[in-house]
Amino acid sequence: MPIIVESDGENLIFNDYLNRTIKIKQEDYLELIRDEERWNIRPALEECFSDPTEVWFNKENVEGKDYYYYKFIKLYSNLAFIAIILIDDLLRLTLNNFYGFDEDELDQVNEERKGQLILSKL
Repeated sequence: MPIIVESDGENLIFNDYLNRTIKIKQEDYLELIRDEERWNIRPALEECFSDPTEVWFNKENVEGKDYYYYKFIKLYSNLAFIAIILIDDLLRLTLNNFYGFDEDELDQVNEERKGQLILSKL
């Protein structure tokens, strides 16, 4: 079944488990999925947003600027899928990155669990 993603012409649009809009510029998305590893796990993206196993809220300071973000984690038997969603000053959500850990790397998922846990289905 083909993946159908909404678009407003400039951005791809996803919805999360609270029906919030998450956007990413089409050229940024194409840059992300150019990596073969991301391309292979890409089908998990919508499910990670709509039915995450965990969602973490965090703040990180990069070069003197604070960035607030959500980290969505979806656990499968052979994959831990992680999507990072930036939150801007107007509370708009932007997909920044996504990646996965396969079954040989699942111990690394604990390093991803930082900040305030705001949703857990474990």
